[in-house]
This record gives sequence, structure tokens and C-alpha cells, in this order.
Amino acid sequence: MSCAHDNPKATLRKEIGQRLAQLGVKEIQRRSALACGHLVERYPSPGIVMAYLAMPGEADPAGAIAMWRMRGLQVTAPRVNWADKSMQPALLGTGVGTAGGGLVESKFGLREPGPGALAVPIEEIGLVIVPALAYSRSGERLGRGGGFYDRFLARLSPGAVTVGLVLSCQVVDEVPAEAHDMSVGVVITEDGPV
Repeated sequence: MSCAHDNPKATLRKEIGQRLAQLGVKEIQRRSALACGHLVERYPSPGIVMAYLAMPGEADPAGAIAMWRMRGLQVTAPRVNWADKSMQPALLGTGVGTAGGGLVESKFGLREPGPGALAVPIEEIGLVIVPALAYSRSGERLGRGGGFYDRFLARLSPGAVTVGLVLSCQVVDEVPAEAHDMSVGVVITEDGPV
């Protein structure tokens, strides 16, 4: 039997969860909006984007999604296949962030595009916003442990840009990494790129 102190990833997940809980929902939203401003400033026209739909208590890319869509960019979100632990980008419909925006709730309260949303081939994605519980300054990522994003990122076209969006309290000196763990090219927080 393994305890959290025997598992560096579990220990870090717990620590980051406590940091986010101390901030509270309103402060997470405020800081997320600032991070989204930096994100869109750095990538004003990134081609087709895949962005996650935030869970409560995590950095939220909704502001960036809205800005890109106002500029006419296509934005997708992952549709999850729980059986094979894969993700497929699917176009977000109108009204994302509002009731009836073509989203469905799947396992664990995750929101995703509904079955009618148009799937987009992974090779057409130009920018992926990647969630994490923690990032190192060099882009190493600590996810929730399912490996969904590791498998997805391994399949991206070589020219696709990967960006970690987190709050500054989620950036740590070192993330425990394994051979299959995929890192991102850039990490952006409310303070800008790290």
C-alpha cells in the first residue's frame, strides 16, 4: 500500500489543490481573465485552437476562447472517449459558457461538445491549450493522472503549438515526470509567460 508521501505526484497534486482552494473561485476567475489576455496577446491568430473547458477551481481559458471566436477563429474542445482514453477535437457551437451552448456533461462533471458538434482532424489543430495541476517553468506537466493529454499531445502535428494555462501558484520548480509524460512549449499565467 502506497501513501501520498511515497508518491511525489500525489503529494504535489494535494499541495496545488490546497493552494487553489485558498485562492477561492472569484480570485481564480480574476486571475484566469488576466492569463487569457496574455494568451491572446501572444497568439492573436493561431489557426484552429483546441482549448479545454475548465472544471470548477482551475484556470479557465473561457476569456481566450471568447476573444478568438470574436475574431472569427475556430475553437474546438476535447470530446472524450472514456473507453480508450482518447480525445477528439470538436468544434464549439455558439453560446459556449451559457446554458444550451451545445455542450454536454460527461463523467466527473466534465463539459464537452455534444455528439452533433463537428469533429476536427487532429492534424488541423494549430494551438492546444493544455490544462494541468502544475507546470514547471520548462513546461513539464502534472495532470490528473489519466494520461489523456499525454496521448493526445503525442499525436499532434510537429508545427502545432502547445501552451499550458495555469495560475502562478501552480508553477513549481520541478514536476515529477515519467518517460510518457508530455511537456508543453510555453506556460502562461496571470503574470504572463513564465
